[in-house]
Parts: sequence; structure tokens; C-alpha cells
Amino acid sequence: MNPYAPPTASIEPHAAGVAQISPEQRLEIQKKLSRYSNLSLLCGVPGFLLQSVGRAMDNAAISLLGVALFITALVYYAKMRGRSGAWGIVGVVTCVGLALLYFLPKHCLNCAAKHSYRTKGCDRCGAPLGS
Repeated sequence: MNPYAPPTASIEPHAAGVAQISPEQRLEIQKKLSRYSNLSLLCGVPGFLLQSVGRAMDNAAISLLGVALFITALVYYAKMRGRSGAWGIVGVVTCVGLALLYFLPKHCLNCAAKHSYRTKGCDRCGAPLGS
């Protein structure tokens, strides 16, 4: 691991013999990433709003529903970034959890290589990475 590598470089060294993905595989991975992103947004925005409304109204039930939706959103966000859905539990700490997930290294959905949080595509197999 080169500590002086630019932020867009892969964290892991290139593996010899890793085949580049086909355009069909790339499209399939892109669709999966898009689905995870949409589900994350669909659960995250209402979850965050319900938490805010529940706290303003001093209603624990609404706040807990918001927390549950936000955790669900972060489960999909973690999957989009190639991580286990269990990382969604960081949604309990709301914005801090989201920031934590954002800055963790991404994992390729195709070859599981680690990449910087800024990288858009896998250097090993050419697969797109979650945003």
C-alpha cells in the first residue's frame, strides 16, 4: 500500500489475471447501483424528515419510525458502496453515520477490490463503483 498514492488510486495493488468486465456486466452493475441509490434516497429523505418532525412534536413514535427508515436507507447506501448492509446501523447516529459511511473505502461489487471514497470506477476490473 502506497501512502503517497493519489486519492483516486486503488488501495489494493492490481491483481494479475483479473478480467475486465463486459459491457453487459457493466450495465447490470450500474442498474444495481442505481436501484440501491434510489431505494436509499426513497427511505432516507422521509426518515430524516420524520425524525425532525417527531423531535419537534415531542413524539417518540414518529421519531423511531424516522430512525428505522434512515437505518434502512443507510443499509442500501452501504450495499451501494460494496459494504455489508449491517453498516446501516450507523444510521442511529444520523448525519455522523452517513458521513462515516461516505468516507470509508468503497468495495467493488464485481471483484471486491478496495478503492478510495472518491474513485468512480474499479481499476482492477473496470466495474462502476457506487457514489
